[in-house]
Amino acid sequence: MKTILTDLHLYELVLLFLGIFLFLILSAGLLYYIIKKEEIKKLLLFFPIPILMIGYPSIKEVTISSDKIAFSKYQEEYIQNPNDTVVEQKLIKLTNKLKERAQTPEDIIQISKAKLLLGNTKEAIAYADKAIKIEKERSGFDDKIPVSDSSTNDMNSLIEQSKTTSKAIQLKELARIQNMENDNLDTAVLKAEIRSIKVDDELKGTKNVILKRKKQKRLSNQ
Repeated sequence: MKTILTDLHLYELVLLFLGIFLFLILSAGLLYYIIKKEEIKKLLLFFPIPILMIGYPSIKEVTISSDKIAFSKYQEEYIQNPNDTVVEQKLIKLTNKLKERAQTPEDIIQISKAKLLLGNTKEAIAYADKAIKIEKERSGFDDKIPVSDSSTNDMNSLIEQSKTTSKAIQLKELARIQNMENDNLDTAVLKAEIRSIKVDDELKGTKNVILKRKKQKRLSNQ
């Protein structure tokens, strides 16, 4: 299950947990002062500090979640109209912003997809390879273990990992097509090449963009 641990940087996590720790200490101190009937005004002055320490990472997480929603939206809009320069600039901006936060294979796949849509083939391949590498490292499963020896949760995890790896491989194949030189490349051959690549529903739009882009480039070279 995904948590804030996957989106926040280390210093933000440290700030969050220190804030929680300090807040608990101050709360215990406040309770002690109340029981002892001592002046609590000075102690209350320190409470804004942990609140700010907790609030900053929390606000950052909300912002990241909002950015991811917008990121998916602009990807779909760009797929519908790759010639929309306004959407393109927004997608570039969000891609550059979120790539520093992408740590899970799923998030890295989305960066790879965006890079491919934007025509950055080499970076798309690099991110796809990164997703595959992380997926393999985090799996912790031995390929030789019989299916009967794995629990249901383990098998579900393997299925999800297989889907992620499959998407990464599909993105690399689409990147290969995008890298193909148009010179001396017959249109029928191009169509056959790209149609031979089977992709998940999520990547069908990306596949269509690659095909349209290759057609446009060929026409412009004629």
